[in-house]
Amino acid sequence: MNKFYLLQFYALLKREILEHRNLFIGAPAVLGFLLFVAAVWAMSNLDAEAIAQLLEYAANLFEGLSPTAMAPLFMVASVPFIMMLYVCCLIYLANALYQDRKEQSVLFWQSMPVSNFKTVLSKVVTVALVAPVFYVGILFVIYVIGMLWLTILGLTYDVDLVGLGSMFAAVLTSLILVYLSAFTTAMWLLPSVGWLLLFSAFARKTPLLWALGVYILVGFLEDFIFSTQYLGNWVDSRSNPSQYIIFSFENVIDRLFNYDMLFGIFVGSILIGGAILMRRFTD
Repeated sequence: MNKFYLLQFYALLKREILEHRNLFIGAPAVLGFLLFVAAVWAMSNLDAEAIAQLLEYAANLFEGLSPTAMAPLFMVASVPFIMMLYVCCLIYLANALYQDRKEQSVLFWQSMPVSNFKTVLSKVVTVALVAPVFYVGILFVIYVIGMLWLTILGLTYDVDLVGLGSMFAAVLTSLILVYLSAFTTAMWLLPSVGWLLLFSAFARKTPLLWALGVYILVGFLEDFIFSTQYLGNWVDSRSNPSQYIIFSFENVIDRLFNYDMLFGIFVGSILIGGAILMRRFTD
């Protein structure tokens, strides 16, 4: 029976990826291709001496350094992909349950032995665990292609890339940290995840505008009635990337297990529970 439930949940996750492959696979692939083309174009505008000096500098820079020390440098290079992941997850969450109702596929899934809890949970797991896998995988492919390109350039210009092995180890370390950062971000911003899913479950049109509009309205009413800004201050405190971006393995436990994180998970779980209840009411 447990195996059946696992296969059922796997099918739900597979459905999410297949239906939103443009967000989770196509977008990072296109971004990676454009960045690689831009890098090739930039290198093509340099003369042979400049390229050789650049390769020698890179070889000397990474030689003898530990992978964990170099990993944050490669994480900075992955910032465009992290930003795209956040934007795509925002679009996905705002439309995840709304699209089901719009296409009336919610009626099909409700006729199947799949609970609303599992369906909504699959949306959360998709943004927290599954989608980052594809972004990290595409980043890995881009880094491997880039290192092969550096190797070819090194052979072409007779430059000994002694730090290439350390660079590859740093790449692997940085990709692990990127994935952990994506998961930590999802947990830290779980209230936002639940808020978007809640409005995606009930809004008849433009759920993202509903979510933003109601937030602004609640903040205005709080300020107008109570002359306080607790909601705005709390949201601002959770919008600081330093709270959820992980640059060292030593920070993982501290970031995942603290009062602010657990309180956010509690609030997010309540909002997700509201989305599960709201999904029972179809158009």
